[in-house]
Formats: sequence, C-alpha cells, structure tokens
Amino acid sequence: MKELRDESKIWIYQAERALSDDEIAAITPLFRNFCENWTAHNNQLKASFEIVKNRFIALAVDESMNTASGCSIDKSVAFLKSISVQLGINLFERMQMAYLNNEVLETVHYNDLKIAFDSKTINEETLFYNNNVQNLGEYRNSFLVTLKNHWLYTKIN
Repeated sequence: MKELRDESKIWIYQAERALSDDEIAAITPLFRNFCENWTAHNNQLKASFEIVKNRFIALAVDESMNTASGCSIDKSVAFLKSISVQLGINLFERMQMAYLNNEVLETVHYNDLKIAFDSKTINEETLFYNNNVQNLGEYRNSFLVTLKNHWLYTKIN
C-alpha cells in the first residue's frame, strides 16, 4: 500500500478471530489477483491490500486514476464475502471493537464498552483500532489511537 496516495479510499474488515499463517498464505494470492484485476466500468483501479495483526484486512483504492463505482465496490464486497466463506469466518461483524491489552489484541462488544470502562478493563489510554478511517492517510496516522481520541469515547461519556 506504500505506492498509494494518502487520499486513497480504504475499507477495513476485521476478522472475528486471528487468521492463521496458513490462512493468510492461502488468501494473499487471491487478494493480489483481485487488486490487479479490479475494475470500475472496465477501467483498471489502482488498488492494494494488507493484512494487519492477522486480524484486519485493509483494502485501498487510489481514485486519482479511476473512481471506484458502486458496482466495483459491490465486487469487492462479494469478494470479501467469498473469502469469509472460504475461511469460515465473519469479516462483516461491526460490533466487536478491537484494542490492545499489553500488546495483545482483544475485543469488546460495542454494547459492553461502558461496562469495560467502569470495571477498568479499558481506560482513556487504551489503544483502540479505528476501523472507520475513510482514507489511507487516516489509516496511516490514526488506525490505532487512544480511546480518548477515538470516536468510541462518546459511547462511555
């Protein structure tokens, strides 16, 4: 993804569990092929991906050449759904919030954030992943932020 501009559109998919090294090895060529052949209205898209912490799949497209259309975005969603089926995991669960606890990736259900905060399982300085970043620049600079700087903070205050 280093070759893509900060303004590139990005989508983050969070796996419900850590992907094994074998699973990553199996899907990496599929993602490469998808990115190399992804089109919008028969125009090639400049796209890339990366797998982070064996848990997140980041898919980005530089729209300076060609814009990702509704149909091309639908293609990416269908592709991710096929990966979900192949791996037997859910990549579309948006209620599990990922954070680091002593460098270990943990999750808390969105509805349980206040309970986790009140019980001191998490605090304002806990590092949370922000799956709602909109572009590659945000991803590079604020994918992992303290809870007090995350949109989730409003949930507990």
